[in-house]
Amino acid sequence: MSDALHLRIISPSAVVVDAHVPSAEIPGSEGDFGVLPGHAAFFSMLRPGVIDVRFADGIRRRFFAASGYADVTPETCTVISDHIQDVAEISLLEAEDAVREAQAAFASAENDSERAAANRLIATSEALLEAIRNR
Repeated sequence: MSDALHLRIISPSAVVVDAHVPSAEIPGSEGDFGVLPGHAAFFSMLRPGVIDVRFADGIRRRFFAASGYADVTPETCTVISDHIQDVAEISLLEAEDAVREAQAAFASAENDSERAAANRLIATSEALLEAIRNR
């Protein structure tokens, strides 16, 4: 068994990570899960949260994922998300503004569909704010 896993983190605008890494922690819809080389194959939807990646040189980077999925095999892990952003590049003010905007969207929602969309925005922006506060 290799001591590295091929991790790819992909958004519509870029390949954010394409590297062999010792491990990654991913926010699955059923809870966070760690991925190591030789992991059992499975598929998981993501919930808004932080993908924590440990690189071979010991450096850790954290990426906020709004939603998406992870496809895991014993040799690879591919994460595809509609929005990925390096947590180090997000300011506390940006995260707080996102929460306020989501709450305003909920307050102005005129039907169940708009309220449901606003609730998803609130959950995502609150997860982003938590990620910033815990960096």
